[in-house]
Amino acid sequence: MSVFPRHELIRKAIHVSMSVLPLSLFALGRDLGTALVATALTVAIAVDIVRLRCEAVRKLFERLFGESLRPHEKYELTGSTFMGISALVCVVLFTVPIAVTALLFLTIGDSAAALVGMRWGKTTLLPGKTLEGTLACLVSCSIIGIVVPGVPFIAGIVGALVATTVELLGIKTIDDNFGIPVLSALAMWIVASVVG
Repeated sequence: MSVFPRHELIRKAIHVSMSVLPLSLFALGRDLGTALVATALTVAIAVDIVRLRCEAVRKLFERLFGESLRPHEKYELTGSTFMGISALVCVVLFTVPIAVTALLFLTIGDSAAALVGMRWGKTTLLPGKTLEGTLACLVSCSIIGIVVPGVPFIAGIVGALVATTVELLGIKTIDDNFGIPVLSALAMWIVASVVG
């Protein structure tokens, strides 16, 4: 039997597949990329509104995607919608390289933390968080911060540290699909502004 619960594998597969959105920003450019993100977000919000207001649609949505939903997402906005909001904020407020890096911190780093933590996590740091998962997040985010072109080295490392900290702390008032990219992008922008 797999050490990974089926619903978590489905959820993380969706999470990682969303990496295509930030990566497409390099190919599409800022204007077209912003339009794509705004369109995706509009669709996500529309689906959530209809789903939350119409019982028949909610039941259909849960039948199709129920395994990948967290319990609270059945009656609130989904993580995908928060991811869309953070993507739009990042694309509008920051440079394309910083936006791409911050969003990859979420899609790759957050997934690495969860999967490594579930499989090899032995040292508990906080409830539901392990040292092994946190290190996986930090390493993957650091690699992303280094390899994405257009982000100063130190800015990428600071962004990786911020993303990892937000993932570890799991701030209850901020969905991590929003907090990880937006806060790490802000940190990278500040550092990049200082180091020039």
